[in-house]
Amino acid sequence: MKGVMFIVSQTWAMTLLCLALLIVGVLLAVIWRMSLELRRRRARQAREKAQAEYQCLSNLNVIGRAMHEGQMDLVEGCLRARVIIDILDAGWWEDDKLAVIAQVSDSTAHLNTHQARSALTARERMQEDRQRLQVVNEHEAAILQAANHLVSRTDNVVAR
Repeated sequence: MKGVMFIVSQTWAMTLLCLALLIVGVLLAVIWRMSLELRRRRARQAREKAQAEYQCLSNLNVIGRAMHEGQMDLVEGCLRARVIIDILDAGWWEDDKLAVIAQVSDSTAHLNTHQARSALTARERMQEDRQRLQVVNEHEAAILQAANHLVSRTDNVVAR
């Protein structure tokens, strides 16, 4: 009887060992598959981040060129550039040549745009236009230098 118990317990032990090895194998396969998925997702996120950064830099280049060539209102250009630079947040504001963009956008942030502007009376619009022109007159040379600097800082990215 003792021999039979030994054989049965040995059979159970081998069965349990095989089951444990099967479970470990399945878990390893799941871990491997999940690691592949994680690598794939990280690569996709890196591509998306690089594409978004490229788009931001390309937009800054276009804004800088449009401002320099007089195709865009300088205050509007500063407001748009400010938003994009805030999105990039890669130490751009440490560049003193771009400080005027922040200064102009801060001093004109209270002015109405888009639908809010069209809802204003003609007198209110003219008053806001005077404020915009005053800011442009005070900072025009510095804004144009900042626009040139935006172009020079982003030309290498856009040229790729």
